Amino acid sequence: MPATQDLARQLSALGLLPGDTVMTHVSLRAVGPLPGGPASVLDAILACIGPAGNLMAFVSWRDSPYEETLGQATVPDAVRDTWPAFDPEHAPSYPGFGAFNEFIRKHPACRRSGHPDASMAAIGPDAAWLVAPHCMGSAYGPGSPVERLLHKRGKVLSIGAGPDAVTVLHYAEAVARIPGKRRVMYSMPLLEDGERRWVTASDWDSNGILDEYAQPGSPDAVERIALDYLALGRHPEGRVGHAVARLIDANDIVRFGQAWLEARHGGGPS
Repeated sequence: MPATQDLARQLSALGLLPGDTVMTHVSLRAVGPLPGGPASVLDAILACIGPAGNLMAFVSWRDSPYEETLGQATVPDAVRDTWPAFDPEHAPSYPGFGAFNEFIRKHPACRRSGHPDASMAAIGPDAAWLVAPHCMGSAYGPGSPVERLLHKRGKVLSIGAGPDAVTVLHYAEAVARIPGKRRVMYSMPLLEDGERRWVTASDWDSNGILDEYAQPGSPDAVERIALDYLALGRHPEGRVGHAVARLIDANDIVRFGQAWLEARHGGGPS
């Protein structure tokens, strides 16, 4: 059963360095039994990146009304009148992203972004800058926390996570110059001065940037891009606990993803 020090040694061997800004995708189940639970992994990462480093994770929101408002220009009455407002201080993360992200969200040093559905959590000296602003209408594209991660020359740390979990590739989808990109409309309840305010926005469809990547049961563009990128072997790979771990240069995979999309779907206005 690996302790924090063992995990930290494995992460250092992978290439995680003091001062790094890293976005994490972690499966605790893949890591295996840990004496300290999620804290063992988080403490190991923070020990590696040190006091000058930053950690960021995609936490979203357990109660996001994305599906309930998708494609509707106005909020349905039943949803508008009863849905809770998003409170970044207390709203639970989306459980499908795993217990590690919820543990990060509850960390006393965590700062969280104000976009309910695309909510990001961060720990570190630049945490507040990384997560704000995060406006409706730019979940993962220009002006988002993902773009600021790229400005920090950030890395993606994948521990036991699959190729479908590379959130930074949504930035490549947002900026890729390809015709026919899908947009969606949805609404979110924000909390302002203690009052609920619904905001409706249009954004790129992160569930399928083109029609062919939005087929149920088929891999989306993020997964296909990630698989092709990983096959190149441009990233270090090792073990953290029992899990396969990868450390990926965020800018490198985003550049690859943008070129991948434009090569297959023709350059042109996005």
